[in-house]
Amino acid sequence: MQEALEELMAIDGTKKLAIKRAFIAEVTRRRRNQGLLDWIALWESEDEPIDQAHLNCADSVLDRQGVPR
Repeated sequence: MQEALEELMAIDGTKKLAIKRAFIAEVTRRRRNQGLLDWIALWESEDEPIDQAHLNCADSVLDRQGVPR
């Protein structure tokens, strides 16, 4: 990945800021996703794991709303 970045910047150094912004956005997205996963793990450790019936119910609600998964 580092090599690909260096190649991109060698081709057009003006894109450096755009690339940096894209990476910052991706890091932010991944941290947010990891935060949600950590929160769910904590929730399940305090109560109990989410059972399949509740997962199926949540899936059907998302399907009715047209939310992509």
